[in-house]
Amino acid sequence: MFTMKISAFNAIVAILLFMFRPAYAISFSAAAENLVYFEYASLSADYCEQRGYPSRSISSAWQQRNSEIYREAVKRILAEVQSRGLAQSEQEQVLSQALADRRKLVSENIAKKGVPCLRYREFLDGFGGLLKK
Repeated sequence: MFTMKISAFNAIVAILLFMFRPAYAISFSAAAENLVYFEYASLSADYCEQRGYPSRSISSAWQQRNSEIYREAVKRILAEVQSRGLAQSEQEQVLSQALADRRKLVSENIAKKGVPCLRYREFLDGFGGLLKK
């Protein structure tokens, strides 16, 4: 899901927003932090795969286990921008830009520090423990 084009992503997010009620409330900053962890899961899987370490299935399973947290993070960010009186198209632009900013931050960090591909499952489990609920 994380490698989709932003326009397709926005459509899916809109559908999910109408399908699911919030299970819990998180702050705007916690939601943004959670998005960073999800970007790490996605981009680190790509990093390890490129180095010959199978990791996409591990990343997919982790993302599925934490999908409700991801949906809530996206909902929280959209609620914040909506509360500031932005039009629907502007809200989608803010979300798209927030995701692009997180992706850039994570990409730069992975390029500098790498990922422990031999311990990839534990690496992601560590992020799971950091997710804000």
